[in-house]
Amino acid sequence: MSAKPFGKPRPLWRVVFLSGFSLLLYYGWYKWIIQEELRRYNGYGWSGTKCLLPFVLGVTVPQLLRIFDPDVPGWFGWFSLLGIVWIYIVQFKLYNTVNQLYRQAGMKEPLVVWWMFIPGLNLIVGLRQIHFLSEFWAKEQGLTVKDSIAETLPFLSANV
Repeated sequence: MSAKPFGKPRPLWRVVFLSGFSLLLYYGWYKWIIQEELRRYNGYGWSGTKCLLPFVLGVTVPQLLRIFDPDVPGWFGWFSLLGIVWIYIVQFKLYNTVNQLYRQAGMKEPLVVWWMFIPGLNLIVGLRQIHFLSEFWAKEQGLTVKDSIAETLPFLSANV
């Protein structure tokens, strides 16, 4: 076991349930806290705020200006795509970081990063990231975490 500050294992079933129940508010918190945990554990990396604030502002500000300021043209709303591009950059870094954790621990990298660019597979790699980060934290702490979704759908948990 390491002396580094570990993150908390958060099984996929819990993240999915709480995200749905809270209309994705929990998912925003989840994204923020895992970035903070990874930054503390690795001693470097982007904070949760750096990852989420540009996304939230990038998506909402153009829409709010377009809606509430009559002088802003309708096409200005397309600037929200900058927030979407930002979150893809953040996800790319996150998936690489999770793979790096596994590689450094002598385990096989679990995520296929380029899947994030293919509709459908982007959801799968995102769910796999949640599962495998939780598994990594659990293994580092000598814990076992039950994850009913990952156990039921082996393509989410298989690292072969």
